[in-house]
This record gives sequence, C-alpha cells and structure tokens, in this order.
Amino acid sequence: MGRLGYVRAYYWDNITIWNYIIFFIYDSFCIIYLTNPLKYDISIINNKEAIMEKNEIANISKMSDEQIMLAIGQDDGSRSGTNVPRLGINRSPEDDDGNQLPVGHFFIYDSSVGQNVFGKPVTFRPFISAMQYMHYDPEKSEYVNRSIIFKNWKEEAIDILGGTKCGKIPFKERPSLTPEQLSEQRTIRCYRLLYGLLSFKGKKANGEDHEVANLPVLWRVTGTAFAPVGSAIDQVKKRKKLMFTTTFSLDSKRQKKGGNVYYTPEISVNADANLTMSKEEMETLSTFQEVITTENTEVVALYNDAKKNKYTKKDAESATIVSDVEDPAEVLSK
Repeated sequence: MGRLGYVRAYYWDNITIWNYIIFFIYDSFCIIYLTNPLKYDISIINNKEAIMEKNEIANISKMSDEQIMLAIGQDDGSRSGTNVPRLGINRSPEDDDGNQLPVGHFFIYDSSVGQNVFGKPVTFRPFISAMQYMHYDPEKSEYVNRSIIFKNWKEEAIDILGGTKCGKIPFKERPSLTPEQLSEQRTIRCYRLLYGLLSFKGKKANGEDHEVANLPVLWRVTGTAFAPVGSAIDQVKKRKKLMFTTTFSLDSKRQKKGGNVYYTPEISVNADANLTMSKEEMETLSTFQEVITTENTEVVALYNDAKKNKYTKKDAESATIVSDVEDPAEVLSK
C-alpha cells in the first residue's frame, strides 16, 4: 500500500477540507523529495570541488611555478613537452652564416640568446645517469628504432619495434653473422645519457662573450666517449658520493685514426664539491625524470603495438596456410 496509503486509510472516515490540504502538502513534499534527491548530492559534490580548488590556491606558497600556472589557468596543458638542450663537441669549422667556429670545443644551444654558445673547459654537474639503445639508418639519415631509457643493465631494454636493445647482438655471438649483418650492428649503439647542469664562460658564433650558468642539459655520448663517462661515474661511486653533490670538469682531446679526426672527452671529477640541492634544483631533477618517464611511456606503447601487430600478422599467415590445406576426407575420396 505504501506510506501515503496508510496515511490516507487512517483519516479516510473523517475527511475535512483541512485533511485535503494536509494530504496535498504531504504528497507534494514526498513527490519532490523522491524525484529530485540527486540535486542535493550534486550540490554537495560541487561544494567539495570548490573547497578543493580554494585549498589549492591557499597552498600556493608550496606550489611550483608550473603547478601555479595550471591552478590559475595560465597553462592549459597543451604544451607538447619539455625539450632539454643537448651538449655536444663541435666538429664544424664554420656555420651557415660563415662564422668561424672553434672545432673541438663544447657547444650548447642557449635559448636566452637564441643561438649556440661554444667553449672549453666546461663544468657539468650530473643529476641523472641512464642509457638507451638507438638504431641509426644512414640511408634514411634518421633513427629508425630506440629502446626505453634504462638506468641499470638488469632492466630489459625493450624497443619501439617490439624487440629488445634495437637488435644489438653481444660480441661473442657476432662471428656467426654475415658481413651485411655486421655492418648493420655497427649502426646500433648504446648511448649513455647524462642529465645535469652546465656552466662555463664561452663565446657565441660571432665571437661575443657569453656566460652559461646552471643550464639544464642532456649530454649523450657513445663510442669512444662512452667509457670515459662511465669511469667518471664509477669514481663518484667509489667515493660514496651522490652525483649531484659533485661536478665534472670537461675538456676535449683531438684524436686521429687514419684519415678520420675526432675528439674524445677528458673528465676531471671534483668529488669534494659537496654541493646541496636547492628547491629549484630539485624541481630540475624532477623535470629530468619526467622527460625520461614520458619517453619510456611512448616506447612501451609502441612496443606493445608492434608486438600486437607481429602477432596479428603471424595469425593471418597461419590462417592462410590452414585455409590452403585440403580437407583430408576430400583427399581420400579422390
């Protein structure tokens, strides 16, 4: 019968005009409540969201500039990512404008002046050390494969084509390879990645003096530069120091092999710098890790897609083979 039915039955024998008024008010209240209960819940949720937003702004003193920009709507999240300038050794004697460039000097793009700055020696403060396999195709003049960025050799270096280590094969297994395969192996390399802060007094391409101070950079090395960087990191480890409390003084040395001239880094480790991390430097460290995480997320997604496509292709081939096989009953009946 329901609650309204019981109320009506109780008063049915003594109905007056006041009874009708009471029934009408009671019925109206119940109908409104039963048909609109969620409106009150939504208002509560909205109030909670408003309180959360107020709390975020109230804690603005504890937020980074990037977090503040997001909270006040200055950053709509449409930025494509963080680009870390790469430190390298210059091998070009001049630029496109005809400026004479110092060969063998380190160089970095400084966005504050919108151009490269050259110099040596330079001071590098390491924050993160990592590695990554990459496969360069000289015919396409581009990298056709890359692995995740990993920090120790125990990690499986999956790559974007669904394999590992971009197909790099250990030295002990290479004697069985064909000349073509060996040639391809030389285009697959393991790079050491050092993220840190760069400082030095250098010159722009036009010869003007320019000082770089604590610029966040990526120093990516391979080949003859791989071992010296690894040795420098080992020195810090043996001293039981954290990398970011130390500095590296980087210089370069000219080498010649046959007709090829190249430069290798010379690294002096200052393990007794005993530097501390400021709030800004901690944010820089977090940004470096975000860059690595973003890269690895993309690589893992491409790896999974490649594995799925390989599986699908294999299934399709198997299905084709099965469809081509004749029915045994038909064969025997012939």
